[in-house]
Amino acid sequence: MIIEKYFGMDREFAQQLIEATKNMKHEKTGDNAFQNTKVFLFDEYTVLQQDNLNFRNVYTADADLKHLENIAETLLSLQAQGVNVVPILAFQSDNGNGYIIQSRAKGTELYDRDKVRALDKDYILERVELLSYVSQEHFDKFLSDTIKILVDASIIVDFFGKDNFFYDETIGFQFIDLNSHTGNVYGRKDHYIKPQAEHAIKVCFLPCYYDENILPKLTDKERILLGERNRKIFEKCRTALLNNRIPEEIINEVISSEKFIL
Repeated sequence: MIIEKYFGMDREFAQQLIEATKNMKHEKTGDNAFQNTKVFLFDEYTVLQQDNLNFRNVYTADADLKHLENIAETLLSLQAQGVNVVPILAFQSDNGNGYIIQSRAKGTELYDRDKVRALDKDYILERVELLSYVSQEHFDKFLSDTIKILVDASIIVDFFGKDNFFYDETIGFQFIDLNSHTGNVYGRKDHYIKPQAEHAIKVCFLPCYYDENILPKLTDKERILLGERNRKIFEKCRTALLNNRIPEEIINEVISSEKFIL
């Protein structure tokens, strides 16, 4: 069954983008255990070629893609409210396999997954330095946007990958890979955890870099620099939580179980 939807994007132009990917090499890949994704980048757009497009999460089928349509409309509404989401502009499915077209995020990933996994210390130190100079205003908005997306709109913010977030020095932090609701929207109480402050707290601290495996690669001077810059990021994240009225006792409870290089 072929299903296609367009949200302010001309169908003919969308088809041209999809056709162009067939002669391109994909830039990145993604795999969340039930959907394999290839990412194709254009100047202003991103095209995702995806298997099992008709699954919103590992538990829930979306045969007619009505949930994906609802997510696309919600993301456009959030963007209109000033939330830094990357909206879905079109999707096309042929028996579950197909394409999603989005705006292209500005700036670069919070941390490039491949470089982080390779423990590329020069890259990591460079990113931590850049993020340590991010304004408090951008950190405050990062958290307020997280709350609007996750708690208010019930859309999952995947904080397990630091490359699901982009940073641009002009507009701040942006959210990508927003393609599934929390379980309650699908009527699945057995796989639903109500988004609470602790989820927003963990998202807020993602600009910090913490991985003990990097330490043996660093000189004493580099360890000191990493610690100093992480501390600056940490304090801005903590201030953002307080500025968004997250109670201090909840902040302390969540971060007491997390490991940060400080």
